[in-house]
Amino acid sequence: MRQFCVVFTPFHLGPGLLLAVALRRWLSPAALVASSVVIDLEPFLHLMATGTPAHGIAHSLLGGVALGAVTGLLAARIRPLWRFFGLEGSSRSALAGAVAGLIHVLIDAPLYPETPLLFPLGGNPLYGVGGFIDGIPRLSVDLTAVCALMYTAALPLYAWQLSREGVERGRAAIASVLGVALLLPVLVALDSQAQRALGAVGLAALAAGASLSYVRPRPALFLAYFGLLADASFLGLLCLSDLFGPASRAACIAVVASALPFALLRINALRSKAAF
Repeated sequence: MRQFCVVFTPFHLGPGLLLAVALRRWLSPAALVASSVVIDLEPFLHLMATGTPAHGIAHSLLGGVALGAVTGLLAARIRPLWRFFGLEGSSRSALAGAVAGLIHVLIDAPLYPETPLLFPLGGNPLYGVGGFIDGIPRLSVDLTAVCALMYTAALPLYAWQLSREGVERGRAAIASVLGVALLLPVLVALDSQAQRALGAVGLAALAAGASLSYVRPRPALFLAYFGLLADASFLGLLCLSDLFGPASRAACIAVVASALPFALLRINALRSKAAF
């Protein structure tokens, strides 16, 4: 189950998104984000075909860098999509994709014994490099935590960059109120106090955005973006905790619902500002 869940987790998006918002002047943000996750199509497709995930050539140094570079080149051409998400920047897409692919491979290599890291030579000298705990590679917990922290750090940076576009008064209030209305029932229904605490952070940001919207529009928009992004991410992780039950389907619906105010904000921003 552990390997099964890793295929679907957004942990690889952590390094990709953080690099995208921090290095957008030098490396293509679109390529960094797309290439950081596309490599996991390999174990996903293998899972669909056989019932178990497997990490093959795409998770080797050669395959990861090559697939990342190609993905970066292709992804950067879908400009309307990345413009909508505010992830435009440098045109160095092949290099960005190669960097993201390399990072993805190096994160997975210590965790999976079947990874052909040195393809075509074979072997994975990084597997279990930190030792094992109850048969599980010691670094699996550490690397997961690092990726999650990078993702958490990327969210406020991403929201801040989006908020710099400027906003008319009331737009942040609308997004905040909609976000609270959509997510509060889900938060109240949770059993885990830890989950409630995580979700409450996003709701607090949304509430603060609503209260500040007519006084400080730009900080209010930042809080609205951050609250929506945090809650959407939180609910996405909640969905992964129960892949087959009704909670999974409910969380998927909640993620889509929480993204609606974000989409409204982006559409309004693009209409009011032709270039950013």
